[in-house]
Amino acid sequence: MAPYSLFPCAVVIDYVNSYARHKMTIPLKEHSPVSGGHIAGTNLAWDASQIDTDDMMQDLADLLKPFFYTDTTFTNYTIFEYSDELSPGVPVVSQPFVSAVGTGGAVIPASQATFNFKTTGFHAFKIVMLDARVSATFAPLTALVSPANDDEIALRDFLTDDVNAFSGRDNERPQSLVRVTYTLNEKLRKSYRLD
Repeated sequence: MAPYSLFPCAVVIDYVNSYARHKMTIPLKEHSPVSGGHIAGTNLAWDASQIDTDDMMQDLADLLKPFFYTDTTFTNYTIFEYSDELSPGVPVVSQPFVSAVGTGGAVIPASQATFNFKTTGFHAFKIVMLDARVSATFAPLTALVSPANDDEIALRDFLTDDVNAFSGRDNERPQSLVRVTYTLNEKLRKSYRLD
C-alpha cells in the first residue's frame, strides 16, 4: 500500500448542523459487495472475519453522537473502493444513518476535536470532528478516566477492536489512542464569518 493512500477502501460520512455540511473520511479494510442480508456489503475485519458494513457504520454513528450538539445529524455514508494505490475512489454503496442526531451539549462554532491514534505500524490514524464539543480549556486530553471520559473510551475501544475494519493509511489497525486535541478551525471561522 502506498503511504497515505485510501486503498483498498474508505468510508465518507456526511453530517450537517446549523452552521455547515461536513464530511469525515475513514480508511477501511477490503469491502465485499452487497449480498443477502448485508445492505451495504461487508468488510474484512482485522480478526479475518467479515463484518456487516452497515452495522459497523450505524454503531460508529451512535458513538459519535455524544460529541455533537442536538443540531447535528449524521445523514449518510458512502463506501468507496480503490483499484490500486494511485486510482481514484469509486463509490459502490451509500446508505442513510438511522436515528443519528447529536446528543451532546452546546458546542463552540468552528471548533475541532481530533482523536489521534497510532496504528500497529506506528503511523497516524485520526478522527476529526468539526463543530464538536471541546474541553473547557482546549488542553489536550492524554489520559482517559471513567466516568468522566466514558464517551471517549467507548469510541477508542470501538475503533481499535479487531472485530472491526477501521484502518490507518498505512494499512494497519488503529492500536492506541495517543491524545485528543482541541482547537478552533480557522478556515471554518472565516467561513462562518466569526473573525
